[in-house]
Amino acid sequence: MIKLIVLDLDGTLLSSEKKINPVDREAVKEALDAGISVTVFTGRSKHSASRYVKELGIGVPVVFQNGALIVDFSSGKILRMVKLSREIAKKVVLEARKKDIFYIIYTEFSTIKDMMVDRSYKGPYEYYMKQNTWRMYFVKDVVDHIREDVAEIALIGKKDSVEEAVSWIDEREASVIKSTEVGGESFWEIFGPGCSKATALEFLLEHFGVSKDEVMFIGDGYNDVEVLKIVGYPVVMGNAPEDVKKYAKYITSDNDSGGVAEAIRKIALKKSE
Repeated sequence: MIKLIVLDLDGTLLSSEKKINPVDREAVKEALDAGISVTVFTGRSKHSASRYVKELGIGVPVVFQNGALIVDFSSGKILRMVKLSREIAKKVVLEARKKDIFYIIYTEFSTIKDMMVDRSYKGPYEYYMKQNTWRMYFVKDVVDHIREDVAEIALIGKKDSVEEAVSWIDEREASVIKSTEVGGESFWEIFGPGCSKATALEFLLEHFGVSKDEVMFIGDGYNDVEVLKIVGYPVVMGNAPEDVKKYAKYITSDNDSGGVAEAIRKIALKKSE
């Protein structure tokens, strides 16, 4: 029996136009009305994701930035916040420069303008940069401005190059998460220790009063794989990469075709066509 539904945002609950499909929103309401808890686990920051959480009417703990930040939406209380040490952050930047990997420093969890960069980006993730210009600011050299621990660092580049650039990182000091892959480049994120959607779920199981076997997770990205491996009902979107789909018990429609609603109604609510 499903008691908790966990939803990813981008590529899952959000359409290609970054909106919640009305049919998906209605299905979430049906689940809530049926007594099933629903929450969001996203790689997005709180500022970037909050409007979607509010649109769903969720007042429970929500996971942001792949588990580095967990906030109870009913009270606004921060339940968990893990930062990346400034020493590691600086070294990540220096190693990225050696391999011509683009980097973004996310300075704070609570600041609106949280994306610090020192050069422009050209490549398949330009759409991401354009969508987030409201969060960005330029400095001459980010290393000179990393004076405190930070929220995270993102690296964009060839998969092999990024893997080499972060190969020295000890998991006891930082978490390395591959998020997406587009046009031959990968988007990776480096957080403080013990950050992932899977560890966030472990952290919240007691709060929701459920076991992993009673959780349905719906996602589409590489950063969803670890949690897909441990829940009782792993669902992957039709638009997900093939090497993510292999972790699903059920593959639903894509994010522009009501895939979330399909999974909720068929699996959680057991409704027929």
